[in-house]
Amino acid sequence: MTKPRVLLIGHYPLDTLDRAPKVRIMHMAESLAKISTLTVIAGTRKERAIWLHEALRRGILDSIDMVYVESASSFATPADFRFLWAVKHKAIPLAVYVRDYYQRFPKLYPPKNYRERVMKWLYVLTLFMYRHLADIIYVPSTALGQLVGGKEVRLLPPGGVLYPRLPLIKPSQQPEQWILYVGAGGPYDGVDILINAVHKLHQSMPDVHLALVMRRAEWPKSPPVSYITLVEAQGQDLEYWYAHASVAVIPRRDTAYTRLAWPVKLMDYLSHGLGVIVTDQSEAARFVERYQVGKIARPDSESLAKTLESCLRSPKLLDLYAYNARRVIEQEHSWDHRAQILVADLQAKKSLGTKRGL
Repeated sequence: MTKPRVLLIGHYPLDTLDRAPKVRIMHMAESLAKISTLTVIAGTRKERAIWLHEALRRGILDSIDMVYVESASSFATPADFRFLWAVKHKAIPLAVYVRDYYQRFPKLYPPKNYRERVMKWLYVLTLFMYRHLADIIYVPSTALGQLVGGKEVRLLPPGGVLYPRLPLIKPSQQPEQWILYVGAGGPYDGVDILINAVHKLHQSMPDVHLALVMRRAEWPKSPPVSYITLVEAQGQDLEYWYAHASVAVIPRRDTAYTRLAWPVKLMDYLSHGLGVIVTDQSEAARFVERYQVGKIARPDSESLAKTLESCLRSPKLLDLYAYNARRVIEQEHSWDHRAQILVADLQAKKSLGTKRGL
């Protein structure tokens, strides 16, 4: 069987994989390459404008069966839309992944200046164009899909990769236990809740440590203590911390935005065989509860400390979470599954268009 010819357009450069959307594009590209003849155009707005113009000039759409766009959480350019108009004119099935819409929550994320206000409305216009041009709009969560809208909105949340969990050689029979947080330090990410929870937990479990893997500019300003380690790491440098962790945490505050956002790090944690403690009223909490890959706590330090302690004092429970995590990635939530869904959906669109043409 002839492989479908897929064009993947990524709205981020892939020179360094230092942000979640870049990693997502890379994983989708790797998985799509297994089942299709893949062409990738990824870069900044300026880079894309040059490459997309050149692709049209060379007639790339004559050798493409379907187009998939991994969009940014900011506005697209006239060059992007000119290319997508050409895709629509050629009746090539087009899907656009919309990863975020924080602009709909100005009380939580108020524009800081005139430039940000303009960028907000440019993104609103961008989503309007996507709704008009795309055959399918993919989103990570149902709630986000309801906000974005479109003639056909489907789920395509982040996937996972099965990484090996290597056994560690511990220096004692009662090794230190590490809690892991990887991510941002914004006002709603809950890092302060997690730090306070670990302070409480350390009183009853002095061998517990917390690793905060964050950008240096976002490191918390609280006084340093011996059982909290601040780390700036990405890519392969993260593997050490994944391997040493007993459990991972997503301690987000409960807001209208966090109820619809899908944290990419959830699937990263599960990919490394880690159980996950999440705060309730979130997409992550619903996933964790459905697949039994961790526990849910309220978004306060007291509840989080108690939940962490109950998990860390039960190695069998953590083993169960690890088993379930790897099983759910392997059976239905890998990046390969995501690529297969995408290609099947767009092939169905292509077949339907061919029948209509007849």
